[in-house]
Amino acid sequence: MKKLIFVLSMVLMWLPFRAEATTVSVRIFADAKHAKMQFTAELGSYRIQGADGRTVRELAEGESVEMMVKGGKVSLSLDGRSLGSFSDVRFEGAGLKAIYGLRVESQGKTLVRYYDDHLEAKAKEGSLFLINHVDLENYVGGVVQSEVRGVSDKVDFFKVQAIISRTYAMSNRHRHQSEGYDLCDGVHCQVYHSRNNTPVILTATVQSAGLIIVDGSGKPITAAFHSNSGGQTANSEDAWNAPVSYLRSVEDEFSLEGKNAYWEKRMPRSEWLDFLSREYDYPVRNAKMKDSALTFSQPVRKAYFAGGIPLKDIRSDMKLRSSFFSVRTEGAEVVLEGRGYGHGVGLSQEGVVKMIDKGYSVEEVIKHYYTGVNITSLQDNAASGKRRR
Repeated sequence: MKKLIFVLSMVLMWLPFRAEATTVSVRIFADAKHAKMQFTAELGSYRIQGADGRTVRELAEGESVEMMVKGGKVSLSLDGRSLGSFSDVRFEGAGLKAIYGLRVESQGKTLVRYYDDHLEAKAKEGSLFLINHVDLENYVGGVVQSEVRGVSDKVDFFKVQAIISRTYAMSNRHRHQSEGYDLCDGVHCQVYHSRNNTPVILTATVQSAGLIIVDGSGKPITAAFHSNSGGQTANSEDAWNAPVSYLRSVEDEFSLEGKNAYWEKRMPRSEWLDFLSREYDYPVRNAKMKDSALTFSQPVRKAYFAGGIPLKDIRSDMKLRSSFFSVRTEGAEVVLEGRGYGHGVGLSQEGVVKMIDKGYSVEEVIKHYYTGVNITSLQDNAASGKRRR
């Protein structure tokens, strides 16, 4: 009964936005290879269509179909009866709300994921190649649930996450265009491992529907985010390659209250010096340079370690939680005293939690972490784009 009430509430909340719906194509199970899966119409009915658009069969709610790669095609069967083999087959959801489930056996375990809207299946390199054609807002809700469910229980926190997830989707919408879809479901794009079924995330997604972040020229920004800034975010060029106007370093005292604000790593002093010498040809036999390597201080974020070594490289090579660290010696050991978790560019998730707890608005949070940006709707941004042209 609770499930039915939740589903009905979703339908009613989404109805005002359906007329201006945007669809994105997302490759799901992108990081896995499966040759066999079960498709189930969990809510609503589905039409199975071949590449020519003809309906192969109607699936009623609760019915399941087995999908298997055979001879370079997708073979379908229902209750042991073959429905045919297809180079490209689509499961088109019908009605106001359609939800499907995918069940797969992997390494002795059963994995089930649920998705909104429609599915396209092909065979590629002996495995199922699956694309979820999904309403943008349904996708955003799924991303927020996959990325940050459990981090907070505040609607405004999830509004922020929904806005940056939607912005990312629109600014990177054609990232995999050459492969036949828009986005993948892994960390290469945004993690998207299920549809949303969390009420507070649904509320946040609906209340922020269509909103994106744009730079001064009206272009959707690269809405970079990380776990914790350690008290100061990083400039984009200090973590990546090029400076970006809205990804500037800002003071971030809110992150200092997060659980990932501080970290520490200890190792023998000889191991630290050997690492610097081996990886970067650091002159450890030079007394002055050796002292600099053992007493490096970073009270505010820097881009380079002693000797001009990029801190981002040390972080990557040593698998550190961040590049925001200082070095001191304690007996025969070296102690790396670090701050923050992640690349440090853009929005700090733990900082957002504290800002929302302290009563800051969604707009204030976003403009704190992204410099010189505006929040606008997709419709208004598209209209402005036409006027600029």
